[in-house]
This record gives sequence, structure tokens and C-alpha cells, in this order.
Amino acid sequence: VATQIEYPDACVQPASAIGEHPLRPHTVREPEPEEIWTVSLDQVVQLALANSQVMREIGGRIVQSPQTMSSVYDPSLQVTNPLTGEEAALSAFDAQLASGLFLSRDDRSFNNPLFAGAGFAAQAASLTTENGQFQTEVSKRAATGTYLALRNQTVRTSRNSSFELFPSYYETTFEAEFRQPLLRGAGIAFNRIAGPNTPVGSYNGIMVARVKTDIALADFERSVRSLVEDVQETYWLLYYAYRNLDARIAARDAALESWRNAKTKLDVGDGNILDESLTREQYFQFQTQVADALSGVGTDTSTSPARVGVYTLERQLRLLIGIDVNDGRLIRPADEPTKAEIVFDWDQAVDQAMFRRVELRRQQWSIKQREMELLAARNRLLMNLDLVGLYRRRGFGDALFGERNRENGSAFRDLYDGSLDGWQFGAQLSTPIGNRIGHAAVRNAELTLQRERALLREQERYVYAELSESFSELDRAYRQSRTNFNRVIAARQRLTSEVLLNQEGEGLLQFVLNAQSRLADAEAEYFRSLVDYNLAVAKVHFSQGTLLDYFGVTLTEGPWTEAAYQAGAKNSRRFKPRELSYCVTTPRPVGRGEYQQNVLPRGTDVIVDEQIVPQDLGPGDL
Repeated sequence: VATQIEYPDACVQPASAIGEHPLRPHTVREPEPEEIWTVSLDQVVQLALANSQVMREIGGRIVQSPQTMSSVYDPSLQVTNPLTGEEAALSAFDAQLASGLFLSRDDRSFNNPLFAGAGFAAQAASLTTENGQFQTEVSKRAATGTYLALRNQTVRTSRNSSFELFPSYYETTFEAEFRQPLLRGAGIAFNRIAGPNTPVGSYNGIMVARVKTDIALADFERSVRSLVEDVQETYWLLYYAYRNLDARIAARDAALESWRNAKTKLDVGDGNILDESLTREQYFQFQTQVADALSGVGTDTSTSPARVGVYTLERQLRLLIGIDVNDGRLIRPADEPTKAEIVFDWDQAVDQAMFRRVELRRQQWSIKQREMELLAARNRLLMNLDLVGLYRRRGFGDALFGERNRENGSAFRDLYDGSLDGWQFGAQLSTPIGNRIGHAAVRNAELTLQRERALLREQERYVYAELSESFSELDRAYRQSRTNFNRVIAARQRLTSEVLLNQEGEGLLQFVLNAQSRLADAEAEYFRSLVDYNLAVAKVHFSQGTLLDYFGVTLTEGPWTEAAYQAGAKNSRRFKPRELSYCVTTPRPVGRGEYQQNVLPRGTDVIVDEQIVPQDLGPGDL
């Protein structure tokens, strides 16, 4: 059969996320939306977190590489992973039950009649044997590496031999066995790190599985932080897009008024064709800028006026917060960007970044995992020296339960009352000569640990550089916002002066048109610098690891079912503290306690300048 492209028969509803009657998107051809939806930054962050089973991002990577996206299911997927999860690691210590029932028949002929129990005869004798065997075993591996087993085997045998005491008989056996490693594979630490019966270089113990869960939680926290960062960035870019649109509309309306005046003068013979064509060209120039500012060009997130559009950014924000892309309404930011200067303490920011950045915390968990793996790898250098023991008790009888008062009448009575005992005790030693693989495993674990530590040091350098860059950007953005505000004041004063001079006949119309264009650019640049300043504030929080605290976001485990709480309360009685007199060492801790999430005071920033609107600056102040 030739290979062909087919649709999979998956249990999903096509286009289930779109709806039955999707609306048309907002375009420059359509009339203005009837409803404007004003939302605050806190509202869009709450919507994004409430509607995000998949941590969305700008760029559409979810379509090209869906397997690389993070989701709310990732931590649970790690916990329940049947290969590397916590439950999988604990399953190695579960008690194992094995049972079997077998029936067999065997017909044979013997050259020696005595072997068949047929006495002396001149022909080959035949022997028929019928067996029924039932065996059951319960075994368990303890956390110390001890192997414990309890088994029973019951066999019924029937032969047609005349030499047999009974035509059929039962034999039952109970065995208790243990095997305790003394060197390799011994101890709670090794078995909780590597797990029992694992090959060299494999570490699938409960401690490693728990660290992998912590790494998955760190990855999830990082994805939530990235989502919140993208939401707030898109929110402020949308605010700038509206302000840029307002500036272009104001410039277009001013150009339209100038064109009408020039056209009127030309019609009455008091003007010239040059002024009319200049004003007309200026109007259409601003009209194209209005269209671009409204719709946008492409999907670039840059704040360049040639790229940012209200409709484009509004759709991006809708994608991020998980609502319908087109529902007939138009989102408009309700919050105003802060204009007051915000100053962070440098030393405190450095300490926060080194302690609270989730990337560093994730890498520290990786280092902890490698440290435990090195500890387990060193155990592989030891020889296999096991202490083994076995106790066996047998029972024989004509019947399995049968007549207890008759000799050999009951196999179970013979088991409990008889003396058919057996035991075995000893030590078993085995080791590869030279143990090349053990030394290679230790060396590999040492190099892996050194690599993780080197990565942490390099990450700290980059975090420090990123924090330095964010502080520099914060000062630049604040300075630019003040400068651009004064530029707006100067541009407005210039436009007023040019209009007065032109009306008095002392100024050229070209200067008026140029002043209109410069004022539109100045206003757009001012609001762009305000948005950059607010993004710079968020970037400082991002760099020092307090972005989620800045937005009041806390990560916690969701509620369980009522049955789970009841079962937990019932099972908690089994885990009361007990004194272990044989415990001579204290295990090293894996973690340092709970990670405090809410560390910022409500207010989050240090405001040292309560001036909302920057003051005018003179030439000597720049």
C-alpha cells in the first residue's frame, strides 16, 4: 500500500476552541467597534492565569513545536512518570506476590523394570506419573537493600508403581529467605538514590525522583513568570499603541484643517498651488500613519511606530489571556503608566537575584541531584558481599489435610508436628576484577557534578550582568521620559508660534506642517518612553527574581478531593514519630525548607520622587 497523508481518528472536536460562529477580526475597513472593554493590568494577569492550561507565548511556537510548551500538567506528569517519577521509584519497594498452578503427566518406559516399580519381568516396564504443583511467594525489598521472601510449594504426585507407599501423596514446603547486602547496594542512602537492582550509571531512587519533581516545579514557575511578563509587556505596548494612534489622529486632523484652509485660499485666489499640494500630501501621509497605528504592520512587538498597531496588539493580548480572539469588543488599557521615579537598592537587588532567581534555584537542584548520584556511584566501587539465609520446613502425607491421627495421613499435620526442617546460612562474595565500570561511573559522576557547578557559576555571572543592564535601562528610560516630556512642551510651543507667524504672513506654511509632524512624533516618543520606563521597572523585578511577587502571584498546589483528605487523615496515624535506637547517623537534608514567595511589601517599589509630571528643564539642566 502506498504511503499517503491521512487524518487521524482522534477523540477531539475539530475547531473546538473557536466556536460555531466565529466573528470577523477588526480591520481598517470595518467601522469602529461598538463596545470598548477597559481592563486593568491586574485584571488581564488574573485572566491569563485563570485561562492558561498551556503557558502561552508570543510567536506561535505552540503551532510549530507544541511538545516544547509548558503546561499546568507538567509537574503532575513528572510525579506520575512510570520511569522516573516518585511513585515509580517507590514501587521498587512494593511487596511482590507470585503464584502458579501447574498440572503435568508423564508416561515413560524403562529398560530396567525396577525403575518402573514393576518387579522382574521379561519386557520393558512403563511408568505413569501425574503431578499437580501449586506455589505462592511473597517477596519484598527493604529500603536498606534487604531482600525478604516467604514462599510455599505444595506438590501432589501419583505413580502407578507397585513400590510406592501411597498411590498418591502430597508434599508441602514453607521457606523463609533473606539476603542482606553488606557492601555494594547496602544502606538506606544508596537505595533511596539509585534504587535497588539498578545497573551501574542508573539512578532512579526516590530521592532523585523527588529532586526531578522540584526541577519540574521550577520549570513550571519559570513558564508562569514568562507568561506574566509577556502579558504585562503586551498590555503596556497596547497602551502605547493607543497613545500613538491618538497622536497620529491629532496630527491628521490638524493637517486636514491646514489643507482645507489652503484649499479655500486657493479657490478664492489668495493662495498658491504649492501650499495646497503640501498640505494635501501632509494629510495623506498622516492618514497612512493612522491606518498603520490602528491595524499594525506584521506582529513584531517592537514599539516602533511603523510596526505597532492597536488591532495587532489587542489580538496578541487576547491570545495571551486566553479569551476569544474576536468577540466584537475592543480592549483598551485602563491603567496609566507610572511617571514617578522608582529607585531600587542595588545591594538588596543583588542578594535577591542570587537567592530568588528560579534559574539559579533550578540549577542548584540539579547540583543536589549530581551530589547524590556521586554518593551512589562510590558505592559501586565496593564488592558484592551478601549475607544470605534460608529456613525450610517440609510436610509429607497421603492427603493434604486428611486424617491427622494416622501416620503420614496429613501433609499439613506433618508440616506443623514433624521435624523435616532445613536451613542454610552463609556469605556470598562476587566482584569484577579491576571494577573498571565502577571507576568509570565514579569519574563520570564527578565530572557531571563539576559541570553543573560550573554552569551555576556562569549563570550567576549572567544574572548579575542582566541585573546591571536592567538598572542601567531603568535610569535611561526614566531620563528619556523626562526629556521627551519637555520635547512635547517645546514642540507644542513651536507649533503655536509657527501658526501665529503664518497667520500674520511672516512664516512659511512648510514650517507649520513640519511643526505638526514633529509634535506628533514627540508625543508618540513621550508615551513610548513612558512605556519603556514601566517595562524597565518590571525588568528589574524580573532580573532580581521578584516579578511574580510584584504582581501578587503565588504558586500553590490545587485542592484535592474530599476522599483524598479523608484517606490522608486515616493514614496519618501510621506515620507517628518513633525513636530509632539503631539510628547512629542523621541523614543530610535535601532541601532548605519552603521557598518564601511573598517577600515584597505591598507597594513593591521605593518611590523617591512623588512628582507625577516632570518639570520643564532648561538647557543648563540637560
